[in-house]
Amino acid sequence: MEKTIANRRPTLEEIEFSKRAGTVHEAERRIINAGGFDLFQRTIDDPMFLADLLKFHRTYVPSALGYAAFLKWLQDNKLEKHLVGGGLEKQITQQETFYQKFYGKKFKIDRKKIFVDPSRLPAIKAGLEAGCINCVLAKATPNTLTETEAQMTEAEFFFERLMSPLKEDGFKIWAETGTDRWTKLTLAELLHRCNPAEPEELDAEAFKKDWVAEEMRLVSQKGSAPKVQAGMVEIIFTSSAVDIPHDQTIVSKDGAIVKPDDPSYVSAIANKVRVISHAEGSILASQMYAKNKTLIASNTWEWRRDLVKHDDKDINTPCSVALALSSGSEFSLDSSHADFSAGYFRLRLAL
Repeated sequence: MEKTIANRRPTLEEIEFSKRAGTVHEAERRIINAGGFDLFQRTIDDPMFLADLLKFHRTYVPSALGYAAFLKWLQDNKLEKHLVGGGLEKQITQQETFYQKFYGKKFKIDRKKIFVDPSRLPAIKAGLEAGCINCVLAKATPNTLTETEAQMTEAEFFFERLMSPLKEDGFKIWAETGTDRWTKLTLAELLHRCNPAEPEELDAEAFKKDWVAEEMRLVSQKGSAPKVQAGMVEIIFTSSAVDIPHDQTIVSKDGAIVKPDDPSYVSAIANKVRVISHAEGSILASQMYAKNKTLIASNTWEWRRDLVKHDDKDINTPCSVALALSSGSEFSLDSSHADFSAGYFRLRLAL
């Protein structure tokens, strides 16, 4: 007798579908978009399979909030007033206009693809009320990628499609060629190796004791950095401040107000602090420069949540954590030792 979801472990495709689908119609659409036509066909041919799938969704996976439900939650909690430059819909529309400059005038951000997991709500609420986040950042890609783009990491893709074209408008990138970085990595190598990690993926105690060993463990476990996906739409809440202040209020991924011992990434992980990735940083930096030629992190160094492995280079440290800064008139994408705690390091949150 064939196993069903009720008595077997669901596949990743089934979990992803169950996590986001709220109706049978949406379920079918998402399954097909994920390439699982056989799975979709089973929902038609096998009523028991469909029943088990929906049961799994109701019983084991918390429902994500769709765009309309999330907007209502923001409004019910009177949180839109904390967003600089307008409410959620206005900010998404502004993001859409920005992307159209790079993807084409017909590009639209599909609101039906925007989902927010309920576990994020306490952190978003706390961050907006504390003022350490004040804007929505949409991470969106076109529905079609070229063969070359499909092989890129998110860090590579958003650099190439958004940041690099700004050079025609005067945007300058530090060490775009050559190996001036202490890791001996070229910019292309750095972006290809950026492997985003969530705070909970690292063992905080092990990271504090020996951050190199713990990072190498996780990077080896994760493997190569994931590739960018076509038709992706995600939203995060972050800060649009040019420089994050040294006395910023810091909210953890769980929604707690925390006070790390120092500005190091080790302390950030110890407090479950989630910061933006190089990909998200490239989107934000591109948007702010395109708007009024502002360079973010002009007087600070900002951590990014990407782990970077470089044990093939002739240096003492086999890995590092990504960072970004503006040096003079140039924007710099680099990495550093996770335990560095100089006073100019900052955390640009991603909640």
